[in-house]
Amino acid sequence: MHTSKTDYRITLDETWIIKAIAIMAMLVHHLFFDQPSFGAIMVNIGMIGKICVTLFVFLSGYGMTASFPKVQQNIAKTHIFILCKRYTKFFLNYWFIFFIAVSVGVFCFGRSLEVAYGENSNIVKSFMSDMLGQQSFCSYNITWWFNAVILGLWLLFPFLYQTMKRRVVCICMLVFLFANPNDILLLLNYIAPGLSTYIFPFTLGIFIALHIARINRILNIVHPYIVLCVSLVAATVLLFLRGFPVLSGFTGFAVEPFATVFVALAVVSLCRVTGRRFVAMQYVGKHSMNMYLTHTFIYGYFFHNFIYGFKYPILIFLALFATSLLLSVCIEFVKKRIGFHKLQGKVVGIINKVGGIQCTNKQYDVRKV
Repeated sequence: MHTSKTDYRITLDETWIIKAIAIMAMLVHHLFFDQPSFGAIMVNIGMIGKICVTLFVFLSGYGMTASFPKVQQNIAKTHIFILCKRYTKFFLNYWFIFFIAVSVGVFCFGRSLEVAYGENSNIVKSFMSDMLGQQSFCSYNITWWFNAVILGLWLLFPFLYQTMKRRVVCICMLVFLFANPNDILLLLNYIAPGLSTYIFPFTLGIFIALHIARINRILNIVHPYIVLCVSLVAATVLLFLRGFPVLSGFTGFAVEPFATVFVALAVVSLCRVTGRRFVAMQYVGKHSMNMYLTHTFIYGYFFHNFIYGFKYPILIFLALFATSLLLSVCIEFVKKRIGFHKLQGKVVGIINKVGGIQCTNKQYDVRKV
């Protein structure tokens, strides 16, 4: 048995690293999953990139739980104010990009609201729905379908959190969600299309965060090098199965939650074994939300020929990665100059004060995630 104990909790720094992996996977997925001209292998690699969504929802469930106050005088009140902080931060960042992107798209590139929402749709209603993150696949930017999913998952967090705290019930719930009985879980898609698919990895993140002490004890039975090697091999095999369906019944979405867990474990154990912080990856991860919200405008709507004009998959990826990261840097520069983050901090501070909530996990402050 390994005598020196290793803490496998995901820190905030490691969250940024995993988010960097997720956003790069998203770029690969969107660039190649429907481009057969690059060959079947690139299409399959593009399908592996679909794991990006599961990575993001898993981290969201884990992060909300890790930053949840351990002691609450009124648990219902605590849940309400935690959700208020989440929604406030999301919408402030989303609206900042939403109004700029729509304005630029309409007035500079001719992507009108009628083109985006459909000529026969109620433009005002669609615009307001999109502004609230509820337009799903009919958004001004099709990638924003994820907004409705993550907002819906956050809404379910209080129930899932309380359920995952109960030992026997939590296992039954996880099995139920993984089995995904369509007649029941498909009802969740009335809240947001795709919610029934991603509720399991979100709940899995909650479960792992709540029971991390027990998981730590199990992992510490062996040396961290073994944990690292096993997690890397498992993640590689599962990601391969995600993109190359060689096992009937265990492919696609069924593989993603387990691949996500091993990807996260591989990142954590790599950081523990090497002692490195992978600052460059953290930097990319901190820009992941901006890159998620804007990259489709670059490769899909406005500069499609420029991006795909690089011809070779690796160059195409690097072109989109560099331009979307640069755009995010510019966005953050503007935010800093106009005092956006100060305003956001004040709003979140007011919510904290009114709710009487303090984060008990400084490494995973919900205000920073």
